[in-house]
Amino acid sequence: MKTTLSKCVAFLFLLVLSVSFSCNRENNISPDPDGGPLVQTNGDEYRKLMATRETFDGTPFEITKVTREGNLLKIDVRGGNGIDNYKVVWDGSLMLSYPMQARLVVGYNTPDGAQDAAMHDYTLEVDLQKLFGKSANASEVIVHVSNGSKKQDTTVDPNGSTSNPK
Repeated sequence: MKTTLSKCVAFLFLLVLSVSFSCNRENNISPDPDGGPLVQTNGDEYRKLMATRETFDGTPFEITKVTREGNLLKIDVRGGNGIDNYKVVWDGSLMLSYPMQARLVVGYNTPDGAQDAAMHDYTLEVDLQKLFGKSANASEVIVHVSNGSKKQDTTVDPNGSTSNPK
């Protein structure tokens, strides 16, 4: 009896431990090794960027187009400074609808408070399968992309069609 109880407790402990490590994607910051924008999985940063869209005091930028080619999401932005000042942040959660849905926000860091009056065009690329990992098949996920400098949202379906909900 005592051996069975200790085996059950050990099994439950291992189960809880494995679930806690497999589900914790919070604050996983991973720069793109190809030198592209910083891609983050960070719920706190996502909420901060979404909350400050009304009071953004940096150089605003436009999301001019969002396209999807398989699992590669391309976000065309028009704004100041360099591509290294942009980041794409996923809140780390997948909405369990059918199909699944994910929320991303594009943020902008003004370097040392400098503002660039000249506007430049950049394409931010995000490998969705790399971002979601084994949590989901990226080719089946609807992705909602928000602008971190103002209220501007775009939804991209798995088939590549886009919409701009109000």
